[in-house]
Amino acid sequence: MAESLQDGQVLKVRDLEVKFYTYAGVVNAVSRISFEVYEGEVVALVGETGCGKTVTTRALTRLIEHPGRIENGSALFKRRNNEVVDLLKVPEEVIRDIRGNEIAYVFQDPTSALDPLYTVGTHIVETVTNHRKVKAKEVLRDAIRLLKEVVIPSPELRVKNYPHELSGGMRQRAVIATSLSNSPKLLIADEPTTNLDVTIQAQILELLKNLQAKYKMSLILITHNLGIVAEISDRVYIMYAGKIVEEALTTDLYYKPLHPYTQLLLRSVPNPLKRIEKLESIPGVVPSLINPPPGCRFYPRCPYATDVCRREEPSMIEVEPRHRVACWLYLKR
Repeated sequence: MAESLQDGQVLKVRDLEVKFYTYAGVVNAVSRISFEVYEGEVVALVGETGCGKTVTTRALTRLIEHPGRIENGSALFKRRNNEVVDLLKVPEEVIRDIRGNEIAYVFQDPTSALDPLYTVGTHIVETVTNHRKVKAKEVLRDAIRLLKEVVIPSPELRVKNYPHELSGGMRQRAVIATSLSNSPKLLIADEPTTNLDVTIQAQILELLKNLQAKYKMSLILITHNLGIVAEISDRVYIMYAGKIVEEALTTDLYYKPLHPYTQLLLRSVPNPLKRIEKLESIPGVVPSLINPPPGCRFYPRCPYATDVCRREEPSMIEVEPRHRVACWLYLKR
């Protein structure tokens, strides 16, 4: 294998490309993006709706359905036994073993993630027994323990409840408990607080942060909420129109955003420490991913765009230690 993982890396994605072949045309959903995740790290994928965040993470375990297709790339992953595999190329039985076991998901809508015909306990039992030969009674005891860990009251009773008998916040906690049932190395949380009220959002975030530290797992958090990013993540990747445009440590991104898109995103977020009359908005609209513009995909909305931005796509460069950006403002021409 040409590439290998560096010390401490649990995941290394290179040149990932995903396309959807629709009647309207070919949608370039993810265009040759690269990123890494280290052991015990929280990484945030941030961007507007439709920028490719969810497609990126679903491609890791080959959950891209027709008419989508993974066209290119590699995704090296370090398994529990320290074996390094390419998630995009391993046989189907291997990826089935990894999916839900070593890489688990917390989806945006807990209602769609839970089968209404099964109890919370049954969801956890099936998730475990699909990957390990254990007795259901033993797993049921673990299910009660997991529900207690995710702070569901009266777990001995709730384990027998059906999804409709739980509140939205408790359903999401049940999904988190199910995702943790096999002690994954990597947890992917896809907008886990979107459908919850503000108080419950804070509780779920705090829960994810505590569980990530307790289980020493890596976490990829998908969000468009920069407030959430500041609360929980170690590093951030900013995505725009199917591409990664900036990568930085979370603190560096907030104190010194480099890409014009990141700067505009931060200006559109309320700051409780400053009194402002009006929030700024980003002019224009996200370009079509069927016919994306040549050059930099952000140039039609960028206040600093020049002729070279329209003609040529900028490459990703390291401007400061661990702070990379794809923008002609920082490239020698």
